[in-house]
Amino acid sequence: MENIEDNMENMKDDIENSCTSSRCPECGNKFYYYCKPCNFAHFNKIDKLIQNSQPNANYRYKLIKWIEYSNLKNIEFVAHGGFGSVYKAIWKGDPIEEEPYSNINKSKVYRNCNKKVAIKKFRNATSISSEFLNEVRNNLELNYGYCNLIYGVTRDPQNGEFAIVIEFQNDGNIRELVKKSHSILNWKLIVFILIGISNGLCAVHSKNYHHRDFHSGNILNSTYGGRIYSVISDFGLCCPANQNSVDKTLYGVLPFVAPEVLRGGEFTKAADIYGFGMLMSELISGEAPFIDRDYDLHLALDICKGERPPIPEYTPEPYAALMKRCWDPIPTNRPSVYELGEKIAIWCDIIHELSHSRVAMKQEIEKEFSREREDRWKARLAELATKPFSLKKSQNMLTSKQLDYSKQLTQLLEAKDVEMETNDNTYHTRQFDMSLKLLL
Repeated sequence: MENIEDNMENMKDDIENSCTSSRCPECGNKFYYYCKPCNFAHFNKIDKLIQNSQPNANYRYKLIKWIEYSNLKNIEFVAHGGFGSVYKAIWKGDPIEEEPYSNINKSKVYRNCNKKVAIKKFRNATSISSEFLNEVRNNLELNYGYCNLIYGVTRDPQNGEFAIVIEFQNDGNIRELVKKSHSILNWKLIVFILIGISNGLCAVHSKNYHHRDFHSGNILNSTYGGRIYSVISDFGLCCPANQNSVDKTLYGVLPFVAPEVLRGGEFTKAADIYGFGMLMSELISGEAPFIDRDYDLHLALDICKGERPPIPEYTPEPYAALMKRCWDPIPTNRPSVYELGEKIAIWCDIIHELSHSRVAMKQEIEKEFSREREDRWKARLAELATKPFSLKKSQNMLTSKQLDYSKQLTQLLEAKDVEMETNDNTYHTRQFDMSLKLLL
């Protein structure tokens, strides 16, 4: 097992010059350069996280390591995010060689020595903050299946900033995928994408966590063998469902934030489901939700009053019915992630001709997910790819930002004596005649 202590000690010595005088936001004590007790405690915690992951890993994705920055080659900038920047690179010279998974506790673990990875750098992260620790810990806890994998932690020697090294997905986020791959998308692929996303969210919720920043920019995709595989990423705001965040500041991409959260309520698993409904809207429309609106207080107010994105005419009715349940204004009316996955799995089985049960449902699903509807959907995606909508400056698209509307929303809603409507008319979308008895 690699010696971690030397790396950590070397970093402790050169951190002082990069910090400024202030009062520690964690312990409240005044410090001059940096808060030694808190920073050293964080160093020790991440040291233990790395060391404990190695002998206690039951399979390779439960193992993280310290990655020397010099082993990350061909580093290229990819994008800015709400909390930092993302780069791609080739991870070379990994000393962890491959061994059969069953021998993981007896010998070294297999990993590719020339692997394409992503580097997530945190803004001004010259010390290990509680936010950085939280993301590493959450990634390790959820490091399997349909969640984006973390390989380890590194530090840029030029600016002293810490970063995490994670799995690279070659097709980018949902919005990028729809734009560049619209010509190959079909009902089979879109339902398969939804299966992957629901499985990832199921992994999060089954650990009794909620994501808290669930939007299309945090769903990453790769294509293998003609199939698109989707994973959930960015677990910096993720936390256990029974643990309320000390920091009450709300961050997110406005259309994906549930109305009860916008009004100042606590995040719940149902709030993640609301975000899933907005993902469904973006996939079927090919556009960001409320793309014609500024992402501001006025939109937040309208969302709290029941407004939702329009549903295209070509949308299969089972798809629309489930989507509308996900963005129901009453959290308890939304489906659980397990119910969500079960319904989408039924569509998947029928569309992929894997199931011959439920004859009535099979006929209705095949009728709704028709080739004619698919052609109209694909034509719309192609049109948007060549003539994209002009974005509003305030949207910032897929960058999570602070949303401090709760007090203003409460005042406005109380002043206007607005009551949340629960009937379908509040969505301003077309009505669907299909019997819900077959679908819900």
